[in-house]
Amino acid sequence: MTIEVFLANVIVGFAGFVQTTTGVGFAMIAVPLLVLLDLNYAPGPALFVMLFLSIAMVAGSWKDVDRQGFATLFPGLLVGTMAGSQLLGILSATAFGLVFGCIVLAALVLGRLGLAPRTSPTVNVSGGFVSGLMGTVAGIHGPPLAVLYQRVEPAKARATIAFVFVIASVLSLVSLNAAGHFGREEAAAGLVLLPGLGVGFVLARTGRRFVSDAVARNSMLAIAAISAVILIGRSVL
Repeated sequence: MTIEVFLANVIVGFAGFVQTTTGVGFAMIAVPLLVLLDLNYAPGPALFVMLFLSIAMVAGSWKDVDRQGFATLFPGLLVGTMAGSQLLGILSATAFGLVFGCIVLAALVLGRLGLAPRTSPTVNVSGGFVSGLMGTVAGIHGPPLAVLYQRVEPAKARATIAFVFVIASVLSLVSLNAAGHFGREEAAAGLVLLPGLGVGFVLARTGRRFVSDAVARNSMLAIAAISAVILIGRSVL
């Protein structure tokens, strides 16, 4: 194992620990750091690894998944994913980061003020669309989903978001493959990161019982806010 692969596993392990504990955060933490090691780690390999993590999370909490909410969210997710695959290489990174970073921040602020709209089919479709678009273009599905589930108990939010991540990751990988951005090399790059992911997941499952619902919810929203700030910062600097 080279030093680069070791460091990449450490990054993925930490990101997996955070996401398993709070429900979001893997892409926000892993993607920027992995890209510093090698640009080829994103978006395909990072999404590939997140798929394995999401499956593991859902397997242990299937009963908590909000199936009705997902049914209304999925159409938007599907359309957003397809749109994102077409925008790769066309969409201005500056415009993307600024617009969606501001949308996520505004939604979080409104939620804190009690002004965010309640979950509804229309809201879910919109959130799914933004999540699919962001996930395919930037490898970050989580912030819009954290906004959607900010009023839901953490166990249900974690399970549902993980289930969305399973579907979203598959859709994004299929779209990337069709666009020529994901193949055997990218899959192999993701597979070598699974040992680190496994360690992070096991540690999180062991320690999550010590994390209160309030801490888990606030951590999820804080990660979403930081993701939005980073997107905006990359756009204006």
